[in-house]
Amino acid sequence: MGACIPPPPLMDAVISGAEYGDVLLSLFEKTGIGLAVLDSALRVRAVNDVFSEQCGRPRTAIRNHSFAELLHLSVRSHLLRQFERLIQGDHARVDCQPIATRFEGTGIVGQLAAFPVDNGTDKTQSIVVQFAPERTKESLPPARGQVKLTSLTSRVLEGVAAGDPTARLAAKLFLSRQGIEYHVSLLLRQFKVPNRTALAAKAYSMGIFSIGCWPPKVLPECIRN
Repeated sequence: MGACIPPPPLMDAVISGAEYGDVLLSLFEKTGIGLAVLDSALRVRAVNDVFSEQCGRPRTAIRNHSFAELLHLSVRSHLLRQFERLIQGDHARVDCQPIATRFEGTGIVGQLAAFPVDNGTDKTQSIVVQFAPERTKESLPPARGQVKLTSLTSRVLEGVAAGDPTARLAAKLFLSRQGIEYHVSLLLRQFKVPNRTALAAKAYSMGIFSIGCWPPKVLPECIRN
């Protein structure tokens, strides 16, 4: 028996234009998976009912709109950079694994995979987007309006997520070690977690940090003016 050939990576599989039409139309309403088609300007050209429900918007409010409008701010920049690489034909540099995604105005998070569709000349003319949710609205409330941090506590949280020890964080923020521990204790109580590791993990899960950004950066919408 010959060796098994692994399937192509999800973010690096090219669908030929000749195969695109009939296959996609059949899948759209029968697969039970959220699917959308974006053009080369990343506008939504087609969407099925499952994807519409996941976004919390009717089809008419999605079609012909920028895909960026659907994305939560914490993941928007990272995802758009990935899609721009696909449009430019730079498939080899795009992450091979599905990307963690969150839609704006909903508590739904999940994994998004993108498939470039060529036009026979190695130029991407559209992108098929597939979304698989992991949690429901009830299990993860939106971060917007739910968590508000002061400028100082947001910087402490960023330091904790970056793995800075107390002494280094104190030097960065011109505070005493006791001052840092005080603010960390406040954050632990606010997020209802037992330690720093859980604090960073919960902040990421709630979409408080910008995805694809290092060192971690708290979104402006989560900081009190």
